[in-house]
Amino acid sequence: MDRKIRAFLAIVEEGTLTAAAERVALAQPSLTKLLKRLEAELGAPLFERLPRGVVLTPFGERFHERARRIEAEYRFAVEELRALKNGHLPVLNIGAGPLYHMLHIPIVCEALTREFPRTRLNVVAAINRVTMPMLARGELDVVCGELSPEEQIYGVDSIPLMEAEQGIIMRRGHRLADAPMDADHLAGETWVLFQHDDRVLRALERFMGAGRHAFTVAVTTSSHATGLRIVSGSDYLMLGPAQLAPVIEEAGLLVRRPITPIRRFETGVSLRHSARSIPIVARLVELVAASTARQTEHLGVPMP
Repeated sequence: MDRKIRAFLAIVEEGTLTAAAERVALAQPSLTKLLKRLEAELGAPLFERLPRGVVLTPFGERFHERARRIEAEYRFAVEELRALKNGHLPVLNIGAGPLYHMLHIPIVCEALTREFPRTRLNVVAAINRVTMPMLARGELDVVCGELSPEEQIYGVDSIPLMEAEQGIIMRRGHRLADAPMDADHLAGETWVLFQHDDRVLRALERFMGAGRHAFTVAVTTSSHATGLRIVSGSDYLMLGPAQLAPVIEEAGLLVRRPITPIRRFETGVSLRHSARSIPIVARLVELVAASTARQTEHLGVPMP
């Protein structure tokens, strides 16, 4: 890829010329020279110099959109050619949200390691806020989890597979185990939330009447397993995909569906368009689709 564009993107992401120079392994004067050449070619200043760094000018913001696409297309081309030359991927990097990494990905990995023994699988378990930027940067090949219109990325395709909804997780014997799951009965309860997902918190706030029924969030955790352990030893409640009921019930916990849904969301596979023709990626999509279809049929959850 053009060195000037690579330098430009490094400056945008790092915010200072010093940090950007280190990132692209150049002396700062050399980086500055590349930037000046790029600005001369475009005929416009791309950055405004500040005492503690740089910010994009309106010209720079517009060019940034195009530069990111140029960089993405370059990565896609490299990916396609390497897969074509080698006939396989040395490593397949998979991102997965809790519903997928706890229920579907273990089954998929077992099949892929048997069918593609020369490829090592690397699974990153996290929410979209973590995995989608990694997919955009080329650090992940596919992401299995929530599909969100606001997280659309250039060159990334989304394949809808199943609809999920938030359920309420509690320990067996909890005083609310047989109670209606509505805001009146859940008022005053204490919650554990998985990661720092503002969408889930906002949905819970709406469900609780936007302030009419008080509740407390005591713990946020990046580990779904940690959240379940906390709930199992306390009277705390936790939000999690209701479709995870088989795994959660194996841990001795209950999953209750609220009378009025707290949050429904579409889930599936996100992957770079350039990766769709790679055999192991295409097979992963097939396996995940088959696994989610079995669960949908078993639970009677409507497809989106």
